[in-house]
Amino acid sequence: FTVAETDVLAVEIPDRPGGLADVLGVLADAGINVEYLYCFVEPSGDRAIDVMRVEDLEGAMKVLEAAGIAVVHGDDIYSV
Repeated sequence: FTVAETDVLAVEIPDRPGGLADVLGVLADAGINVEYLYCFVEPSGDRAIDVMRVEDLEGAMKVLEAAGIAVVHGDDIYSV
């Protein structure tokens, strides 16, 4: 097996229609491309965690946090 590590960004998204579109709109407005993403819903079912690979990790974190979107840190992901 070949293995590669990449830095990714995780954000909390309300589990409702349009929740992901809101996050992607913030990134698009900042000119930050998303290379790929995957999602899972927390056991409580009220929000989703989206993990994404973006071209500008630091820039994405700044614009998302400025827009009030919660960035989830690695230690918190492992506790879900």
